[in-house]
Order: sequence, then C-alpha cells, then structure tokens
Amino acid sequence: MTVMVVGVPDGEQLELLRSGIQRNPHFQVVSHAHDPEVALAHARVLLPDITVLSLSAGLDSLDADPDALRVFHGVRALDPPSGVVLRTAATRVPRAMSGLAVEGAVHVVREGDSDALMRALRTIGLRRASCDPDVMP
Repeated sequence: MTVMVVGVPDGEQLELLRSGIQRNPHFQVVSHAHDPEVALAHARVLLPDITVLSLSAGLDSLDADPDALRVFHGVRALDPPSGVVLRTAATRVPRAMSGLAVEGAVHVVREGDSDALMRALRTIGLRRASCDPDVMP
C-alpha cells in the first residue's frame, strides 16, 4: 500500500513517522508534503492508497483548518479515493472529528499512538485489497 504523509514538516518527526509506517513491509511512504497545494498535486499524480494527514495542535474540528479540509476532500475525491488517517495532537479525539470516520476508510488517531496508526493503516489496507475502497454494496 502506498502512503502519502501530509502536514508534517521535514525533520525528525517526519522521519520517525515514515520509519514507523514503513516498519510494516506492506506500507511504503511514497510522498510527503507540508504545503496543501503540493500535497494535492502529489495525490493527483501518485493516487496514494492512504493519506496520513496531521492536523494542527488545538483543532477541535477539521472545518477549523481550511487547508487540511481542502486536502481531506481532495484525496477523498480521487478515483479510487484515498483512505485517510487524521492524526490529531489532542489528548482525546475531538467529538467534531469522530463523526468524520467512514467505516474502514477514514480513521482519527492521536499523534504518537503508533499502535492506533498501524491499526488504521491495516484496516484501510484490507479494505483496499478487497477492491472495495469505499463503497459498501
């Protein structure tokens, strides 16, 4: 499964996230971007299976960050749509974001919770492998 990381600046945090994802041989980080326009351009060309979108600290709703919202809708509008893992720095998943979860396709995880991140990646990967990335019969 190909993975695009969005919203994490270059540096140690990005490398830790990348190496954590790629620790599982089924996932390959193929792109990363901090800028939303660059992220959307990469997504249109690479059609990533999964997008890991890190949200700014203090957000209690995706609507509060127009750039993140644009990336979210952009990768979900791809054909096939990219699965999305929303990473939040909040100590708990904000209620306004928990409603975004799409069964098996969109997950909200806390930043630093590598077990939850890997569960989300595997769930999306299994759904994509079933040739039913988003649509339930």
